[in-house]
Amino acid sequence: MRIPVRKIKQILLAAVVSGGIAYGQTTSTPVTPAPQAAPVTTTGNFPAVPPAPGTPAAPAASGADSSTSTALDYLYNHKPQEGSAADQASQANEAAKDRAIAADAIGLGKISDPQIRARFEKYLGMSEIPAADLTAYAQDMQKVRDLLRANKTFEAWQQLRQLARYQAIDAGVSIALADRIESMWNTDKASNRIDSDNQKLQQEIKQANGNADLMSTAIRKEDVILYREENHGITAKTPPKPTNNGGVPQANSGGGGAGAPSMPSTQGIEGRMQLTEEYLRSLEAKAKIKLNELKAEKLFEQAKSDFADYTQTLFKSGLHQHVILAADFYRKIFDEDEYPPEMANEVSASLEMARDVASSIDVFRYKVSKNEIAAATSRLQEAFTTSEFQPALLGLERPLKEKSDDYFTRLDKMENLIEARDFGPLESQLNETQKIVADFDPTKALALVNAVKLESKLHLGKAKLAAQQGDLKGAMEEFQDAAKAWPGNPALQDSSTAFFDTQDTKNQSTTEFDRLIAENNYRELFDKQLQFGAAVHGDAKREEQLKNALEKIKNAEIAAEKANVMRNAGDVYGAWETIELASKDLPNDNKLNGLRADLAGKGAEFVSAINKAKDAETRSELGFSLTWYAVAQRYYPASTMANEAIERLSKQILGEGKAKTL
Repeated sequence: MRIPVRKIKQILLAAVVSGGIAYGQTTSTPVTPAPQAAPVTTTGNFPAVPPAPGTPAAPAASGADSSTSTALDYLYNHKPQEGSAADQASQANEAAKDRAIAADAIGLGKISDPQIRARFEKYLGMSEIPAADLTAYAQDMQKVRDLLRANKTFEAWQQLRQLARYQAIDAGVSIALADRIESMWNTDKASNRIDSDNQKLQQEIKQANGNADLMSTAIRKEDVILYREENHGITAKTPPKPTNNGGVPQANSGGGGAGAPSMPSTQGIEGRMQLTEEYLRSLEAKAKIKLNELKAEKLFEQAKSDFADYTQTLFKSGLHQHVILAADFYRKIFDEDEYPPEMANEVSASLEMARDVASSIDVFRYKVSKNEIAAATSRLQEAFTTSEFQPALLGLERPLKEKSDDYFTRLDKMENLIEARDFGPLESQLNETQKIVADFDPTKALALVNAVKLESKLHLGKAKLAAQQGDLKGAMEEFQDAAKAWPGNPALQDSSTAFFDTQDTKNQSTTEFDRLIAENNYRELFDKQLQFGAAVHGDAKREEQLKNALEKIKNAEIAAEKANVMRNAGDVYGAWETIELASKDLPNDNKLNGLRADLAGKGAEFVSAINKAKDAETRSELGFSLTWYAVAQRYYPASTMANEAIERLSKQILGEGKAKTL
């Protein structure tokens, strides 16, 4: 910590007055530092109790972290709703993934930094700088370097400002460098003023030391005289003592005898104070000189640091030609034999980058001449990202750059088609680009197209199987996956249209099925069993209803076949009875009713007897009914209906008679 000069003066003066320091003497008193108190925290207006030794500090509150974690947990660990932040983030991730896949499929890695990429695309559309201007600029820059080598720093600085005339090439960077150099010189002027002040202070020190030497000599002589007076009572040359009128010597003014001490000399004390003042003045001047030297050194080091930082800024900005110029000016201004290590690395890197750019542009021209635009564009992009302000880049002709620009346009279009999964026009774009660009490789892109088409086809197949199995939800999910994989798939529209038509037909079939069940129209259900079978698949209730209907029609068909055989054999009564029994389950079946009517005409006597017996039984005229069943039995002894009825009615009549007897 620096101690002000005024404070130093006050300390020394206090020491002199107290008798601790004399001119030419120094004292050294060890100072014991006071024990440092433990830090005390305060709460409000009251000091808090300091923490005990070894007590760990309480952890900081983490309310913000906790609330953030809760929000992220809610967004990403719970089901995201439509339009939620997590859903939007998921969509953004999917879009980024699609862009990455598209870029990889095309095969050329573009510049990742959007700002550099925008500058590169702008560069491709710019006209070239004339070769004559580039040559003149290079010659003027070489003049600056030659002047620096000749130790003509000021002339080099003046020539540096001339470079700003080439605005399209220099962009005013040389003016900024010249201004920075001028500020360094202004710093040097400040250092010169400090040196001038120090020279004046040296003169003051010399004068103060001379005055102090003279004063010290006078004080020592006075001390010698006082010493002799105090110890011998006389001086080296004792003046005659005053006498009275009688010649008797008078006593001295101090009233003492011959050996009595004399009073202190006021002139001696003032001399010592003046000596101390001169000594303090010398110390103060020395302190000022030291402070000025520190200030000058700080200004010098700060100037070097600032200039080195500026050179680093030029390097990071890609202004590598000016990096070399700035480094040369640094050595001359600060009289350095070598660059600082960091600056030396920047200069070496700048030279290497200039060489790399020149070689990349040479390769670019060669590749363009062979129509290998893909490789040529890669080399041009590498050169631009290495150092975009190199003359080799600035002088590249616009027609050559337009080839890369057109190639980039095609790539962007194909990437957009892949990202949008619009594979219809993509194949034609790939084939056309391959014809124009000799080294364009569409292998990855075509493989991606074929893979996506296959994926879409598989999803459509799964959707068809799911629909056939009645899994409507699964079919819809497969259709969605197929559409996501390839939205423009022509088969997707046909398959989805057929699927929805089928679903519409299925709904219509289900409605018709329910109506026929309500009407007991099992014959039509039987005739359309394939249609209704697909419609009710997976519906247990309707499946059971269809099964029962088919069983009834099956039995009716068997009965009809049997009746036809019996009729052909001449057994008309048996044929009619077979149909009559089958009609109990299908009273409204047109086929059975028609056949029964036909057979009834041919076996009228038997049919009439059966019908009259049924009517009598319905009226509970059991005896009358039994008589007609017996008549029917006489016409057709094998009649199942007549025999069962006779047995049934006989038991019933006998049972009633027995009941009356009891």
